[in-house]
Amino acid sequence: MTSAVTLRPLEPADADALFNLVDSSRDSLSQWLPWVDTTRSAADSLTFIRHTQAERDAGRVHTWLILADGQPAGVCDLHGVSLLNLHGSIGYWLADAYVGRGYLPQALAQVLHTAFAELGLNRVDIVSAAANLRSCAVAERSGFTQEGVLRGYLRIRERFWDARIYSLLAADWRAAQGQA
Repeated sequence: MTSAVTLRPLEPADADALFNLVDSSRDSLSQWLPWVDTTRSAADSLTFIRHTQAERDAGRVHTWLILADGQPAGVCDLHGVSLLNLHGSIGYWLADAYVGRGYLPQALAQVLHTAFAELGLNRVDIVSAAANLRSCAVAERSGFTQEGVLRGYLRIRERFWDARIYSLLAADWRAAQGQA
């Protein structure tokens, strides 16, 4: 069994730890996440944290630090939240030292609870580079259905990548939880 995973909102005091996580995994993260190359210091991480706090206050984004046995391991978020259409999108990443240990499915289970049980969303989706097989596997293991491929959808390091789009509906999530 993997370690206990908890989520908590990012705080300004997390800037150094967050930057260190990104910096320690820069090569692998930058393959799939376009913002990594512009995250050059703890000040950049602090700017990101402050931005996410403002977006959270506006109800558009919920961003959490992933903690594995109390240690910062990565970030996940629920972004693009529409309370009019009751949907949102999930993003996630882990530092290299935490990859492959089952942490992301645990974190996603908590994000899905927030999305469906607390916010009352009807749908969440995940968009992942089609070539990022680990990320796609996380979505599939977490019960998401692949809806299709978005051709040339992601621009990373001046290259366009196809992306897979996955979705999970509240009714499917409730059924998987044993709820009516």
